[in-house]
Amino acid sequence: MSNSMPRLARAVLSLLILAAFSALAQAERNDPGSLLIFPEYDARPGSLTFLTVTNTSSDSVDGSVRVHFNYVDGETCLKADAWETLTPRDTVTFLTQNHAPNHGRGFCFAYARGMTAPSPTDFDHLIGSAVVLDGTTGSQYSINALVYEGRTGHGNPTDVDGDGVRDLDGLEYGMAPDKIAIPRFFGQPDPSTGGGFPHAELVFVGMTGTQFDTTVNFLIFNDNEEVFSSQHTFGCWGRVPLTDISGVFSNDFLRDHTNHDPGEILGWSAFEAGWFEMDGGSASSNTTTIPDPAFLAALIEVDRLSSAALPFTIGEQPNGDLLPSSLSGD
Repeated sequence: MSNSMPRLARAVLSLLILAAFSALAQAERNDPGSLLIFPEYDARPGSLTFLTVTNTSSDSVDGSVRVHFNYVDGETCLKADAWETLTPRDTVTFLTQNHAPNHGRGFCFAYARGMTAPSPTDFDHLIGSAVVLDGTTGSQYSINALVYEGRTGHGNPTDVDGDGVRDLDGLEYGMAPDKIAIPRFFGQPDPSTGGGFPHAELVFVGMTGTQFDTTVNFLIFNDNEEVFSSQHTFGCWGRVPLTDISGVFSNDFLRDHTNHDPGEILGWSAFEAGWFEMDGGSASSNTTTIPDPAFLAALIEVDRLSSAALPFTIGEQPNGDLLPSSLSGD
């Protein structure tokens, strides 16, 4: 943001941006379910993550649940397990360091289990959220968990095929998305100046297996329907700046090298914006390649006005799995 802009105008703009981010967060809908996916936890030195899971059931007879937490380290893809019991209307909040003290950063998925039987259970009363305090960037944000409903009927086991893997296939839980759409990104600032809108990063969650690298195909649109393509490959989890994926995301490129709309952003045309769509290209292990793999992604904007939002999804596909360790997948 230019230093020539009056201080009051800069302050008003900051408040308007913050209000827009808050309105976006309030507009999300996410019904209770049996399986929760937290796209990121950060327990590195100097960083903290608070996870919350709440049991919305009011059934005093059959409303208690045991929740199994699976922490997947983003570098090693190794899992750590933890359990919590929630009675009806109960909630629990904790630092992830207490559950997975030897893990740095990655993602977590949690699912309902029966109180007396160890099997995963259809119990569509769970909701959750995360607050991440990133000591590396000095940012902080909150984001709701991605929630998937059970598909076997309340109280019934969900491991239909008995393989010990949580399948997002429409039979055990709701299906994984076919494509993911991010409705807006701001043109990214030149790292040497730091000026412009917040620096943005994408968090990716692989849903093929711990032995697979997933390649995602991008269609990136400027503010005048002009389209560009790119790809990015990650392991079981990843977090990467938008400009490391493609220079198309930079404000300078969008302004100087595309047929952009000179009147947008409306009311702030010195800066550019666009949107993008992601689709799975392939997922590969040392022995197996799977076309059109399932994955999840969330956009995080890192600044003193940090924000994060759940993605919009397009269509469904039945090949999302949490989280096989075989070289052949599930």
